[in-house]
Amino acid sequence: MASRFIPILVAFLILPPPLAAAVPDLPVGCADPAEPAEDPHEPAALAQDAYAAGELDLAQCLFMSAAGAGDATAAYNAAVIRLNEESRLPDEQTALALLSQSAEAGFAMAQRMLATLHEQGRLVPVSQSLAMEWYRLAADQGDTPSQLALATQYFLGRGTDRDYGAAAHWYSRAAEAGDEGAQYILASMYERGVGVEIDLDQALVWYLAAARQGDVAAEAKAREVVERLAAERRQ
Repeated sequence: MASRFIPILVAFLILPPPLAAAVPDLPVGCADPAEPAEDPHEPAALAQDAYAAGELDLAQCLFMSAAGAGDATAAYNAAVIRLNEESRLPDEQTALALLSQSAEAGFAMAQRMLATLHEQGRLVPVSQSLAMEWYRLAADQGDTPSQLALATQYFLGRGTDRDYGAAAHWYSRAAEAGDEGAQYILASMYERGVGVEIDLDQALVWYLAAARQGDVAAEAKAREVVERLAAERRQ
């Protein structure tokens, strides 16, 4: 499963106030603005401009300022800049606090990243059960990569008892959202009757869906299933 971090977001989302503890004080070099911005999104908008201009330390400071005002997207962006080692500020533990703030405020991409950190043991102890919890929160919001990750956790029994039925449910959600890998796996589960009843028609549907996205193996499997269906219907 991919562990690549997500790039800085361009869109601004309106999210509820963060539930985590307050963001740590701005580090040295990140001065508080002389006057608070009238528009709560202004620091984040300025941060986007700074990031686009390659002024990464300034962008991070501005994102942190917006995060302190309760902008969960800005908190996520400030964390990503540091975790991607694009800036010296803040330190990794501050970045983790920012990421946690964003995740606890309900921002799905932050929840997914925090789950990945727990899965890999980066900055936090390895905990498959906590990874499951954060993947589930993001998956429930429709985050496709989290749905795929959660399905895999169930399929392998990581952080939970192995549950092929639950795995099929979440692979189905990701497949319906267009994830090629989930489409192939779901097709295979229908073909073999893993977590679902054997259904070659459904297997064909999902193999074809993956094949249309360029999956050569899925295209070959689809031909096999067509031949099996034809043979069954000749009997």
